[in-house]
Amino acid sequence: MNENKTGGTNNTNVINNTNDTNNSNVINSTNDTNKLKRTFTTNVPDKPGSFMLVAKVIKKYNGNIIRVSYNKAIDLRTLFVEVRAYPHELELIENELNILGVLEKSVADTELIVVNIKIKDEPGGLYPVLKILDRYDVNISYLNSNEENGLYQNFKMGLLIENPHIIKMILDDISESYQIDIIDYSGRESALDNTIFYIRLGNKIEKLLDLSPEKTMEFIQESNRIFQMLHNSGEDPDDVFENIERLAEFISRHRGISFSPDVSLIPITENTNLHVIEPPCGSNIYIFEYEDELLFIDSGFSIYSEEMLVLLSHMFPDFEKRRIKMTITHADVDHCGLLSVIENAEIFMNAKSAESLKRQTRQLKDFREEYATCEGYSYLSRIMTGYVPPNADRIKIIGNAPEEHDDLIKIAEFNFGDLDFDVYEGSGGHLSGETVFVVKKHKLVFTGDIYVNHKKLSDERKEFTSIAPYLMKGVDVAPEKAKKMREAVKKLIEETGDKTIVLTGHGPVEYR
Repeated sequence: MNENKTGGTNNTNVINNTNDTNNSNVINSTNDTNKLKRTFTTNVPDKPGSFMLVAKVIKKYNGNIIRVSYNKAIDLRTLFVEVRAYPHELELIENELNILGVLEKSVADTELIVVNIKIKDEPGGLYPVLKILDRYDVNISYLNSNEENGLYQNFKMGLLIENPHIIKMILDDISESYQIDIIDYSGRESALDNTIFYIRLGNKIEKLLDLSPEKTMEFIQESNRIFQMLHNSGEDPDDVFENIERLAEFISRHRGISFSPDVSLIPITENTNLHVIEPPCGSNIYIFEYEDELLFIDSGFSIYSEEMLVLLSHMFPDFEKRRIKMTITHADVDHCGLLSVIENAEIFMNAKSAESLKRQTRQLKDFREEYATCEGYSYLSRIMTGYVPPNADRIKIIGNAPEEHDDLIKIAEFNFGDLDFDVYEGSGGHLSGETVFVVKKHKLVFTGDIYVNHKKLSDERKEFTSIAPYLMKGVDVAPEKAKKMREAVKKLIEETGDKTIVLTGHGPVEYR
């Protein structure tokens, strides 16, 4: 990360004597990263040479004029000059302009911030933005727009804000309804740095993941939700934003021809094979093949739907003609991606997982999003991966479990081909509805995320799986319950016997 988001620019190399104007050319560092930008609002006479006077002072103290804003038709005297210089030089410039009497004292702290606001190309689309600016008494120093695809207008605005402390409030108000990009600002307000950063991050992610403007706005809002939650608990904002960006880059990096999952085959019986797909990001996908039937246990991230369909067509040349069944170990986004994509599949799961997915279709918080620490990450995952929940009418509920319980309990049985499955439901430590599938005769245990093979993860997958625990302060919604469930699953594996094959939510297959 090259942007400072917590406290402005590092000024440790500034000289101590800022009162001696004769030494203004002496500095202890030539590092331009220590320079700041400041907008001076000057009140000069409307006559030749007025601007030259201001420019002479700025040059005297090594300031670089990077922007000037003046509109004689509106104001004959007010001239806005944005200057880049070292902090002590900016103070010297301000002092001398004050002595000359040309600095407008009432707006000495005026900031110029340049933004681009994407507004739907429709009558009155700009009006709400102008109302916000009017409410905060903001002057627009310049304005231009250009059309984008006949759907949006990009309005580039220079905003002159007399009170720098309200910049964040203005941006927050605008970004609630519009996609906004920060083109330039002085960086003097440390509280503003975070706002600027996640807005810029949102626009980067828009290009990285091909998000719509509406989804980009949602991304910014959810990033801010995560930032507020983690920052309030003492996390460094640098780390928060870095992990959000890493998550998006990981997901994006493996799209298209870069999608290279590990694929393996485990013969189970004479008639049944188990195909194991370990994507570079997201949960493992397990597919049983029996004659012309396929059974999926989990289905990965939806952002890889196209890549997965290509892979499946190679693995099963007649894939579209197969009879397909799908189930999940739990209703997290990275396990449910293909449920809405493979339209001819029969979907079945326990009642709690089904309820969580039904809530998603009704735009309600699912069972993970009920927890404040998980809400932002879950929504962010949905946005970044283009997740769409399956139609609730397609889901068949299996099993009969109490609404609340503290144990790993057997709730159902089902058959697929020549295999008999036992279905167990956990207490909800990782997520309500968490499910374990066991084929006792052939010693197969599918643990979902109750138990994960972290030790054997590749370095890259290990790094990826470390992001969610950070952004949610842990992946388990009820850590004590989750600990108990892990022990229960380990016991179930032991009871299944020697040479049990353990198939976890993340990580390679374990052979006991």
